Amino acid sequence: MKIEYDAGTALTIMRGNPVRGWISGKPERMAKERLTTGNYLSVEHKPKFQIDPAWPIFTMGSCFAREVENVLMMRGLSLLLEGHGVPAEHFESWNEATGRGGGAARGSLSRGALNKYSVRSMTHELKRVLLDEPYPNEGLIELAPDQWFDPHASGLRLLDQQTALANRKRLTAATARIREARICFFTLGLTETWLDSETGLAMNIHPGPTWLSRMPERFRFVDYGYEATLNDMLDTIALIREHCHPEMRFIVTVSPVPLGATFKDADVIVANSASKSVLRAVTEELYRRFDFVDYFPSYEIVLNSPRAIAFEEDQLHVARNMVATVMETFGRSYLGQTIGAAGSPALV
Repeated sequence: MKIEYDAGTALTIMRGNPVRGWISGKPERMAKERLTTGNYLSVEHKPKFQIDPAWPIFTMGSCFAREVENVLMMRGLSLLLEGHGVPAEHFESWNEATGRGGGAARGSLSRGALNKYSVRSMTHELKRVLLDEPYPNEGLIELAPDQWFDPHASGLRLLDQQTALANRKRLTAATARIREARICFFTLGLTETWLDSETGLAMNIHPGPTWLSRMPERFRFVDYGYEATLNDMLDTIALIREHCHPEMRFIVTVSPVPLGATFKDADVIVANSASKSVLRAVTEELYRRFDFVDYFPSYEIVLNSPRAIAFEEDQLHVARNMVATVMETFGRSYLGQTIGAAGSPALV
């Protein structure tokens, strides 16, 4: 959807925009100056709407969505996924010595299993819940005798069928809470996706190179482009507004967390840029089409801040103080308050 003005309107808008210039305007408002302070990038965001603090919030998307949740819960907002998750000891990262896994301690639930990376996998999860779409074995895949893989979760190890089904029930119940939401915060992660050929379902994650090699006919790699990704998001938004709150509002963003590895014949840095560019173009189109969809520039804030302070040492995960800074902007924009501060507790 194009944006078009007559010249007079365009000039009025430009002159009224204090952050319009890359190398012009007041020094503290120039992009050049804001990008070279050596500190976190400051971005002026004008939201389409305000969030009532009493509104229940549903979040969905990549691991960055979990980090957003932690900051919002810390400020007492109504996060519908609070208290949901999968037992920490069911994660691949479970460490018997430390009693931790999935970012949580023994006996507690971790929301990490709720991470959704591709738009297509998000769409399938919502159809499962809102349309009661049935899937063979609830979409679980038996990779070895009574060793079940949940391709629609994130980070879980192979489990016996009973345990895997119990976890799937937990995750479905968590997603079903979207029916209570008044606002959805969607973080789009990547376009590279794996399909289960037997069910036709887009998997959130693949089972690992070993199983891909053993079952090459079952699993297929797809890198979805702009049109398919946009259509998925349009279907998802329409589905939610039909089956949940009819006046649901959405805040969409693109995860700044890069691809861990690419399955395309390209440098991972180039592949990541291509993936994020498609997602950013999709979020822009949604922003232009609907007055109830807003774009929040967490992607730009993180990517244009110095990497040394924006990311952890692995250059993959966003540093906790960077997340807190992003959420300060979010709070000022949508709630008229500061909701995070540098030095806040670690986000898992």
